[in-house]
Amino acid sequence: MKVVIADGRHEADYLISVYKSKKNNLIVINNDQNFCEYLSKKNRINIFKGNSTKEFDLRMAQIENCDLFISLAERDVDSYVSCKMAKKIFNAKKCVATVINPKNVELFQTLGVDVAISSTYLLAETIKAKSSFEDLIKTLSLEDDKIVISEVIIGDDYKIANKSLKEIKLPPFVSVSCVYRYPHVIIPNGNTILMPNDKVLLVTTKENQEEIINLISEKSEVNE
Repeated sequence: MKVVIADGRHEADYLISVYKSKKNNLIVINNDQNFCEYLSKKNRINIFKGNSTKEFDLRMAQIENCDLFISLAERDVDSYVSCKMAKKIFNAKKCVATVINPKNVELFQTLGVDVAISSTYLLAETIKAKSSFEDLIKTLSLEDDKIVISEVIIGDDYKIANKSLKEIKLPPFVSVSCVYRYPHVIIPNGNTILMPNDKVLLVTTKENQEEIINLISEKSEVNE
């Protein structure tokens, strides 16, 4: 399958690992030279330095007749433009766009983008589907409260701030499942650095929840 990943930061990095492992014909376009070099070195593939909203750059990247075009642009208007060009000019079979403004999800789909994804929109739809507040809370607790998901916002005075997960060496009874750094959602690995104001989703057991939250929120002695 011919897959094009346009723009994005950590989301692009993650999607590359997903589609690369399935032996797809992968084309990656990014307008940031430094990030192109990072992606190329980490994933050992060629990255095309270009602007996904420019017809010339898309043509140079040879995206014609791709099976899937994914736009991860930071601006919704850029996601829309790149998807429409991929569809109308380069005959992309399916276009997917991430959008910041949840109001643009239905608008994009009305205007011809096959799939528009907004994390805020998905959350709102999940809440709407629940009949009560108790039902919503239950979705954040698995296996009859044996496993719980907690959200912690990293303070700039926390000991773990500006350190990688590899450096932090969290105990085995906790997993960092997701890091939200506006406007990006990061699927973390050992090299992921936790920055001040990051929202971190922690998966742990109920009996260890308080201990791990205290550990994560422990303040640096310098700032005490």
